[in-house]
Amino acid sequence: MLAMDSRAQYRVLGLVLLLGGGTAFHLYFGNPRRVELAELAERVERAERTNALAELPASDLDAIRESLVLGERQLAVLKRLVPREGEVEAIYEAIAAETQSLGLELVHALPADPVADSTGYFVRQQWALQVEGAYHDVGTLLTRIAGFARIVRPEVEEIIPSRITNSGRQLVHARFSLETFVLPPENSTSPEEG
Repeated sequence: MLAMDSRAQYRVLGLVLLLGGGTAFHLYFGNPRRVELAELAERVERAERTNALAELPASDLDAIRESLVLGERQLAVLKRLVPREGEVEAIYEAIAAETQSLGLELVHALPADPVADSTGYFVRQQWALQVEGAYHDVGTLLTRIAGFARIVRPEVEEIIPSRITNSGRQLVHARFSLETFVLPPENSTSPEEG
């Protein structure tokens, strides 16, 4: 059946390989049924997940409901800790009162302009603070500020010796920053809406 000429045999072999390669390509890449089967498999998987959720026992649904109620309570607490307004004056007064009660000197307290967070759920308010006083009193001040009835995040930037008092106590000059958080105004859009 095959020609005796080796050139003709190579041509026939090349033709068979070409047809085989074309068939394989069509079956694996060009077959529209393959795409349709993949879409059908995805739909079946989604239906099975939905069916599994629908068949949850009542105890699982109760656990989900309890988890939802707990999440709502935690969100309410968070909203109390993150006020709707910046309260710049109230925070300044609280910091000044704490420094005065500890016998520290408030050298510098400057709030920066509020900046919207990348998530859009709240606004960040930065503060630059400098105080002078006894080292342990500065630590107590930071602890009290972190314990305010709102979210306040202090970060120490520098503590250096400043001067020695007449009684021989070493005072330090502390520079630190605070970060507070505020909920955006009601009329602004949340990330889900925008």
